[in-house]
Amino acid sequence: MDPVQYVFRIDAFDPATLPMQRLAAYLSALARMFGHEEHTHFVGIEKGSAKLRAAVDPIDAPKVETRLHGVRIGTAPKDALAAKDQLEDLLANDNAIATLTVGGDDIVVLPFAGRTRKKPLNFPPFREDTSLDGTIVSIGGRDSSAHAILQDGETIHAGITMRRELAKELALLLYGEPVRLYGNGRFERLPDGDWKMSDFKVDRFERLDGNKIADVIIKARKTLGSQLRSADAVKQLLALRGNEEDESE
Repeated sequence: MDPVQYVFRIDAFDPATLPMQRLAAYLSALARMFGHEEHTHFVGIEKGSAKLRAAVDPIDAPKVETRLHGVRIGTAPKDALAAKDQLEDLLANDNAIATLTVGGDDIVVLPFAGRTRKKPLNFPPFREDTSLDGTIVSIGGRDSSAHAILQDGETIHAGITMRRELAKELALLLYGEPVRLYGNGRFERLPDGDWKMSDFKVDRFERLDGNKIADVIIKARKTLGSQLRSADAVKQLLALRGNEEDESE
């Protein structure tokens, strides 16, 4: 059996204009996306637009085909998906688009949006009064304010600061019963659309029944559903928490 050949075609370059360093970056990302490096080979660059031709040995051709299909539908291993994202970044920076085709019939295996991909929406950071639930697993500090780390299941909240007087009270609950910290947090939107709280200043706290944490999470999932990634998801969750606290009074 002959090797299966793939062609990665970049519209913004031809063999004479593609810089060697850029060629190396594209080939490195392609190799990681294909996987099975021992049986994937660079054949050369063809004329016209820059066409990077690669060949996969028959022994691993079915595995590479399955892996690339996974990249297309988003189920491939993380390293393959990360390599695809890197190719998209390279193309966007080069003001280019590309296709990955297989065989001599130019069957498109993967399209690459490159310069035409949608740019992520940018939202400025904002501060909001909120609360955090969990168990204190670290507390201390040498400056005028104390620092704490809060654990809620598998989630770790760092960047928590408070007055030393408040820290002395919370230190008595280190690794103890769960607490609810009230204060003001700074929220930032990440490139993937998720929100992250980068710091949290504590004003007060209360001891918390462990069952309340699970109740808030379950209620949030039922109420917000797929909206958790929307721009106002954080504010919706804060409102939900406020309602939960009112019901408990």
